Amino acid sequence: MGAPGEPPGPGGVRTLDELSSRLRSLQTWSGLSYRELHRRVVLSRQARGVAELPAFNTVYRCLAPGRRRLDAELVVDIARALLADESRAADEARVAEWRQAYQVVAGLAAEAAVVRIEDSVEPETDGLFVGRSETLDAALTALDDRTAGRRMLLIEGMPGVGKTTLARRLVRRLPAAELQLGVNLRGYDPDRPPADPAAVLEGFLRRLGVPGSRIHGLDLAARSALFRELTGDRKVVVLLDNAASDDQLEPLLADGPGCVTVVTSRRRLTGAQRICLEVFDPEESLAYLRQAAGAVVDDDRTSAIRIAELVGHLPLALAVLAGRIKSQPGWTLADHLERLLEHRARLRLDSGVAASLDLSYQALPIPAARMLRLLALHPGRDFDVHAGAALAEVPLSEAVELMTLLVQMHLLDNSTADRYELHDLVRVLATDQAHDEDPPSVRRTALDGLYAYYQRTAASAAVAYAPHDRERIELTQQAGRSPRHFCDRDEGRGWLDAERHNLIASALYAADHGRGDYAVALSSLLIYYFQTASLFSGAETLHLTAIRCATDDRERGRAYNYLGTVYWRLGRYADGRAAYQEALEFARRAGNRVGEASGLSNVALGHYRLGDYLAALDCQRQAQELFEAESNLNGATTALGGQGWALLRLDRPEEALERFELGLELSRKLGTETFEESFALVNVASAHEALGRLTEAEAGYRHAHSLAQRIGFANAESDSLNGLGRLHRAAGRAEQAIEFHQQALDLADRLGSRSVVIEVRNDYGHALRAAGRTAEAIEQHSIALQDAKNIDDRYEQERASAALAAIDG
Repeated sequence: MGAPGEPPGPGGVRTLDELSSRLRSLQTWSGLSYRELHRRVVLSRQARGVAELPAFNTVYRCLAPGRRRLDAELVVDIARALLADESRAADEARVAEWRQAYQVVAGLAAEAAVVRIEDSVEPETDGLFVGRSETLDAALTALDDRTAGRRMLLIEGMPGVGKTTLARRLVRRLPAAELQLGVNLRGYDPDRPPADPAAVLEGFLRRLGVPGSRIHGLDLAARSALFRELTGDRKVVVLLDNAASDDQLEPLLADGPGCVTVVTSRRRLTGAQRICLEVFDPEESLAYLRQAAGAVVDDDRTSAIRIAELVGHLPLALAVLAGRIKSQPGWTLADHLERLLEHRARLRLDSGVAASLDLSYQALPIPAARMLRLLALHPGRDFDVHAGAALAEVPLSEAVELMTLLVQMHLLDNSTADRYELHDLVRVLATDQAHDEDPPSVRRTALDGLYAYYQRTAASAAVAYAPHDRERIELTQQAGRSPRHFCDRDEGRGWLDAERHNLIASALYAADHGRGDYAVALSSLLIYYFQTASLFSGAETLHLTAIRCATDDRERGRAYNYLGTVYWRLGRYADGRAAYQEALEFARRAGNRVGEASGLSNVALGHYRLGDYLAALDCQRQAQELFEAESNLNGATTALGGQGWALLRLDRPEEALERFELGLELSRKLGTETFEESFALVNVASAHEALGRLTEAEAGYRHAHSLAQRIGFANAESDSLNGLGRLHRAAGRAEQAIEFHQQALDLADRLGSRSVVIEVRNDYGHALRAAGRTAEAIEQHSIALQDAKNIDDRYEQERASAALAAIDG
């Protein structure tokens, strides 16, 4: 029997943790125990023919505090079970509210996780810095006070007062640091949620050399603790711009004596030292106008003072007006004053700041005003001139001219040499003007142009970064040729790194505004980049978005396949196998035989890591048959490799060698010096090693290592180095083995593959023990054991346990 009164609903929740908390309230209202709730969820899924039945702990954890990830379908099933009782079914309209709430929250969480970290904090490029010298000196003195505990300074003040300008100048005046980090926390962004501190910490930790696989497994508190540990004895300067709250700020603060944190915010936050930045005084306003607009200010000081008064002596408004004054040399200051007064009265604006911004906008040439409106549509925080050209659908040279004019008019910030961003107040103005002046069709066309530019250029960069993937990318991308060309792997990677946050932000925006096809395309296009760069959070966000937006079973199956790969790399084998199983089912429903083969091959990976080698072997054989029937040599090569590894684990090395050699033969039909060939060489060498043919094994590993280095394939490089380490240990050369294992571990750590890291640690431990370094060997095996337990890698658990037992014995 249900509880009396209205059941708690999910309305108003903004985070996954809040959603989980509201589910707990619904459980209390229903009176169901966790055991009964689990029973009802299982029965409901069985009745609907759903194959995936959650364990009790899975249901329990969904309602536990501190949630950073939830299964959408499980949330809905739990709500359905809690809203029903023995006499009636659940009200599906109420159940639908929970699904909608999850989608809203998941979207906000995904947007909040899109952040861009600066490696070097540069001052703003216009060079104007008036009236703040004493404040800057006071800030430097405050930060030099070693008795104040944490070296942190909060610069607070109203929008447009110059907090960021002062903060950037301050950072440049500080003593040289080993590392600078900067981030816009978007505390007051009119269109986007504040930055998630966990995502910010991921960016910080990556800059500190922590691999993505390690970061992804840490919650907010653990990331914060690791950040403080790694910066404890280093000189690091951090700029946290536009902070929203103490809760957002606190996890990001470094404690080390050599660390300095500079924070800006519109509100008063907790901090050991603070400076409240005020507007200019009249003389400072005049000095600023003189420096920005020229000597015309001295011709009519009375009008200049009155103009400054009308805009409240606010630096941003003065900058915008100075740009207008300089662009109209035929006007006197009295003319500008009269126009400002007229404009303010006509628009009935109480704020001189709003009037100054609007007046400067109205004075823009029509093409520049249009450019400003369209730039405000950009879903990301900052952008380059190519994106501006795509939005406005103008040649690059024209975009350069228009954006340069907007910078000169102080309506666009040139944050670095080649990137631009809009101040929050200007973005609000430009967005309002876009909705007033441009019909929805024009705004949609501009965004479509941006999506096409990003998709085409990302495809071009992805091909340069991974030439072996050209055929797949060109088959799946139909957006035309890119205006950008990338000469080599490094150039492609550089563009992808710089625009990654914009690609994700634009995919999320497109998904919510009728262009889900763009999100689906990026999910497919960027898989190799995300995998090799260990960008698991971004990849998971993009693939989940693609699953939500997919319009047919083929697309949905492909996205689930990519999602499974992310979970596989993270060592979340159960999640990976579930995603791969979904991919397999969708591929079968779509009649996609290559997709079905890929799904079988990937499901086999889950069986393999969870210790079911016969099931893995069977799936890979089925996959091989399908791949060969479709003349897909790449897939057949992968399936043969998977068969060989299952056979090795089953202690059938002769059969494994046969499969590996056939895979090597097929890989060479794909072209010369490919990623597939380097993997196949490692596989063949591994079989020779298992058979005791150490000379052949060493030749194979060295060949694989040389090829992997030439083509920049760190995965095969790590595997071959680790294999060479094992061979040196077998030959009694423990110290040389240690060197190889150390190199392999460094590479595996950088790649972020948890399963490979565990394997290398166990091999490393054996070499350390052979060299008589027992304590270090125990450390490596102990870490490997714990990590293997965390991801349920039973084979490596057994290896680590056996090694530790042998040392103890």
